[in-house]
Amino acid sequence: MGRHRAIAGACRLLVAAAFGALAAGCSGGSQTSGLDGGGPFIAFAGDFKGFHDWPNQADATPAPSLPGVDAGSGADGGVHAGPEREYWNRNPPSGSTAFPIGTIVVKETQEADPTARHVFAMAKRGAGFNSAGAVNWEFYELTNRADGTVSVQWQGYGPTSATTDIYGGDPNVCNDCHRKAMSNDYVFGAALQLASF
Repeated sequence: MGRHRAIAGACRLLVAAAFGALAAGCSGGSQTSGLDGGGPFIAFAGDFKGFHDWPNQADATPAPSLPGVDAGSGADGGVHAGPEREYWNRNPPSGSTAFPIGTIVVKETQEADPTARHVFAMAKRGAGFNSAGAVNWEFYELTNRADGTVSVQWQGYGPTSATTDIYGGDPNVCNDCHRKAMSNDYVFGAALQLASF
């Protein structure tokens, strides 16, 4: 009987430790099992903190060589009507054919009030995530808060049914559009063309 109590107690401790680690991860830091080591990388609000100060940024202009875009308009033909600015947390190594796990790209409209801007992001999650769409990428909609932090409105394969205003009610809009940029690892930006790094 004492042995069973000891085993049950040990199991309770393991479960409590697992829930504690999960709660700590959800509080704002990323969950990784090795950036660039195969992933997965799961971005949380804290991973987008300070994106306006990231050293890699450019006016958001789609690459002219990608199908379905009018590069001269500054818009990509999707929900990104421009003018927008894009930010990315790091450059891929020279000669890369794909962005590394842990890459984050943020695209933001340019209203004078940052809290009124539409903020979109994608994070290279890896581990085969989103295998039927922009493979290995997870999409996000963020909100700039008045205190300079950001919050995550939704994340996943695409917008939730509650976010129909700019997405036309289409939960597949992100994947349907980003598939057009498959040759550049599903990323549109002219400044983010893998061949230019």
